[in-house]
Amino acid sequence: MAVQPITLTEKEHDDFVKTHDRGDLLQLSSWGDVKRQNGWTSERVAVARDGVTSGVALLLFKRVPKLPYTLCYAPRGFVVDYDDLASLQALVKEATRVATAHKAIVVKIDPNIDRDELPGLLTEMAAIGFKHKGYGGGFDYAQPRFTMETDLRPSEKDIFAKFHHKFRYNVRLAEKKGIVCKEVGRDGLKTFADLMKVTGERDGFATRGLDYFENLYDCLQPNDARLFLTTLEPKIALEQQQATLEKAKKELAKIERGLEKETIEKKRNSLLNRKEQTEAQIQKAEQALPELVELDQTYPNGLVLSGGLLTLAGRRSYYLYGASSNEFREFMPNHLMQWTMMQAAKASGAERYDFGGVSGSTDPDDEYAGLYAFKSGWGSDMIEKVGEFDLVLNRPLYMALEKGLPLLKGLRKRLRR
Repeated sequence: MAVQPITLTEKEHDDFVKTHDRGDLLQLSSWGDVKRQNGWTSERVAVARDGVTSGVALLLFKRVPKLPYTLCYAPRGFVVDYDDLASLQALVKEATRVATAHKAIVVKIDPNIDRDELPGLLTEMAAIGFKHKGYGGGFDYAQPRFTMETDLRPSEKDIFAKFHHKFRYNVRLAEKKGIVCKEVGRDGLKTFADLMKVTGERDGFATRGLDYFENLYDCLQPNDARLFLTTLEPKIALEQQQATLEKAKKELAKIERGLEKETIEKKRNSLLNRKEQTEAQIQKAEQALPELVELDQTYPNGLVLSGGLLTLAGRRSYYLYGASSNEFREFMPNHLMQWTMMQAAKASGAERYDFGGVSGSTDPDDEYAGLYAFKSGWGSDMIEKVGEFDLVLNRPLYMALEKGLPLLKGLRKRLRR
């Protein structure tokens, strides 16, 4: 039986996306709802072989300013087995039909496929009519062509062991300093938006407002968006420090009793070394106590330091947005937050944790070197995507778009998630 167009409910569409190897957050039907706030409309198309769904796509449409035309974009789509040529061709035909009805200039896709994963893909796509946009830098496209991803399939112990040693230290440091990361509900979005504003002012970039995050959260609920906040809770750190001090004092007393009885020089030297280390530990703990007492008095209800939005799409999870305050950054709240979100994603069944885009360069002098250094510290791999393909439906206007016609300037920027 030939592959035929079908109509799916939103749930049927999303279930297919979440279980397919090419599935992505940006192909969920709810992503069309997210983008509606920014003037996009959406359509869903699907095809089936012998009554079984074999391919779907979420198509987004953006009106070209002052013209009765649109731009059609399937972010990280199509969701189909690209070696199933019949399903791919049928899906392209259906997407073209819908895009033509919307007077689209082009159908743009950037499939969730690694660059070298399907060697014959470029030839196959060209035969269908798609133009490949090349292998440019990571941020030259609607979605980053290079991403950093951590494999969540191993045990938590093995995942943690793959982190850079400084990152493991920072996670433990945050815990010792009384940093706690917890999932919160929708009412935490105001705090998150405020933190995002602080982050933007500090790092020099434009930020989204509360209405955007509320819309994002509401559209992706109840299962696909989760908000986490990290809080400095001095009481916890104070209790931990007091317990550490008490344990060290008991250890010192035990060592001193051993020294009184020990006569063998080698064993005495070992005990003396342990005594020196334990005394240093006691001194360090006693010096830290006044600061923790003061923090407990100043912030008896805790102080929110950072927040992150974790989004989910079946076997994949995404660190979509993060923000932090300017206070107590040396307590490393962001490191504990990332680890907590990874644990939550793994518990939800995710097999990958996507940190988002990087430039593709590992050069320490690259302008995005800091971004790569942070995202690579989590035992992550740099994934190079195959890039964008365009199916041109209106060649004159497409050429104007490619040449940067003033009327169309900035349209590409609006594609980004």
